[in-house]
Amino acid sequence: MSEPLTRRQLLVQGSVAAAGFAGLLGLMRCGEGESAPCVPPDLARRGLLRPPGAVEEREFLARCIRCQRCAEACETDAIRFAPRAAGRTSHTPYILAEISACDLCLACGKACPTGALQPLSNMADARMGTAVVDKRLCVSHNGTGVCGACFTICPLKGKAITQGAHNAPTVNDELCVGCGLCEEACIVKDRKDGRAIRVRSARAWS
Repeated sequence: MSEPLTRRQLLVQGSVAAAGFAGLLGLMRCGEGESAPCVPPDLARRGLLRPPGAVEEREFLARCIRCQRCAEACETDAIRFAPRAAGRTSHTPYILAEISACDLCLACGKACPTGALQPLSNMADARMGTAVVDKRLCVSHNGTGVCGACFTICPLKGKAITQGAHNAPTVNDELCVGCGLCEEACIVKDRKDGRAIRVRSARAWS
């Protein structure tokens, strides 16, 4: 008789079918015969946020065997999997920072059996993306309040994110690793534009 699944295993398995896109992002194919998925414009602009240690995208897609071990090792259940409708990226791991960011525990790289995610020992070496501040939405920048949540949560505070007057954040593009903790912590949740600070990635959905 097989042992019952743990809560983490259930979450990992459920994420393939439901987490991330379902309902929230509305990812679907443009129609029959299409080779590329219809990615919502906002998600396409952000790019594809891979877990830390991900190799170059083409090599990543060749190496990743969709085993889900990275998600099983993830301490915050931040890693989810793209659905079948996501084309070549289907069932591969990604992170949606505004829902659950990466805390840079770096366990996923050590768990990856194929080298799609390289093991890292220093969180500063995780090059996932870069946080971008929307000064129109940030209350510390537009004068409607004083926040500092992004600076406080940043694991590389004082380096990746610094503060100015009224705690207004500035991102150092060279040092930001794109973990997304700032995005998850942001107090601004604009219905149209989202958070006042959001991670961008150069990787494209394909």
